[in-house]
Amino acid sequence: MDISVGLNCPTCGGAISLPEGETTISCQYCGSALFVEGDQGVTTIAFKNKALKDAAVASTQHWWTHGLKARDLKKVGKINEAYPIYLPFWKTTTRVAGWICGYEERRHTDQKGNVRVEKIPKEVMVLQDYVFSEIACDPGDLGIRTLKNMVGETSFADFDMIPTFEATTSKDAAVTKAKGDALAKARASAHVPHVTFEKLHVFAKALTMIYYPIWVVRYSYRDRMYMDTVDGVTGQVMSGRAPGDPLFQALAVTFGAAGGGLVAAGSIIYAGASYANDVRIAGVGLVVGAVILFLAYRFFRHGSERVQGEFKEKHAGVGDLLKQAQQVSKTLEGLR
Repeated sequence: MDISVGLNCPTCGGAISLPEGETTISCQYCGSALFVEGDQGVTTIAFKNKALKDAAVASTQHWWTHGLKARDLKKVGKINEAYPIYLPFWKTTTRVAGWICGYEERRHTDQKGNVRVEKIPKEVMVLQDYVFSEIACDPGDLGIRTLKNMVGETSFADFDMIPTFEATTSKDAAVTKAKGDALAKARASAHVPHVTFEKLHVFAKALTMIYYPIWVVRYSYRDRMYMDTVDGVTGQVMSGRAPGDPLFQALAVTFGAAGGGLVAAGSIIYAGASYANDVRIAGVGLVVGAVILFLAYRFFRHGSERVQGEFKEKHAGVGDLLKQAQQVSKTLEGLR
């Protein structure tokens, strides 16, 4: 198992290690059979903060150089502060067991164009454990919702030195979400397109509260403030916002509009040619051209800020788009 919880045998005092999710173990020194239960059935562990401030800052500066971020970010960006915090996460292991029956359809077309639908019966047994994680407090605008890393050294030694967020969501709500997530994944993994019978049992196998160390790094770029978070165990950037580059936005709009227009126009011309004479070609070309233009628009719309992590998407209106266009125009004029 990835996570182990250190305990002492109440009979002989020998050190024992219990894999996370297990509740029974035999002491390797005295042979006593032990049953372990946490507070209200919830095991609580904390990962040791392995990253130092310099490492967190270095990870942030390395992150600046990747992706379509502002090209001068590493030169102009300035680190204002970096500090660690502990965030609580629910980690639930849920087991799904049962059967899903149904069928899938396969279509066969003969030489005359007649279509025959064949129903293939399917009967799938489900017996699988699913791991679900969710942050147990309001993370604000940190862009962190779930816990990706489950491997690391556990210790409560840093709790007195690092600010710790308290859990504000209930374990019952976490278990309910975990069951729904496990059930959806089990149904998807069965690959039964048309279900005629289903009998699935879903039950929480283990519930753990994990306190995870995260570095918050705040920095400035051309009088604007940004932030990212660094994993205190792996040292990797977990989430963050960074300024985009107006040159990339302008190139996206230019080449997107030109490419989309050429594809659409080319398809119309080709469809009208005497050797083709097929209106469907024009339709496909128009759709492909529209998709290219839409992707260019999407990049232009979100290109002023590069985002990594689980942030809630902000829905920008037409006014916001016009402001972005004006900002890009002013920046490009400044580059001339």
